[in-house]
Amino acid sequence: MLAGLFAISSHGDASAQYGGSGAAGGQVTQEQLARCEELGIERSQCTDVNILARERLTAAQENPSSGSGTPMLSTETGQMAVFIGILGAIFGGVAAIFFFKGRGSKPITR
Repeated sequence: MLAGLFAISSHGDASAQYGGSGAAGGQVTQEQLARCEELGIERSQCTDVNILARERLTAAQENPSSGSGTPMLSTETGQMAVFIGILGAIFGGVAAIFFFKGRGSKPITR
């Protein structure tokens, strides 16, 4: 048991290395800077990840029926209210059924 604890404690903590600006060697290319400027991304935030995220978001906003992975209910408040109302009706109906079935049952006599 002590050997197992020693083996676990001898390993260092896992940590990820984050840094750089998106290109090899931590340098931003001129193509990336131009694309960031087109998309309205700040120069300090110009990375491949941010460029791809902004392009995905732009494509989703231009064609909302294609299903790009953006949240379904984030487009309008009315849709959220309808969704919550439908869920409330479903769960409320199931709860009402259990309530009335439970009240209509007869107690077991011995």
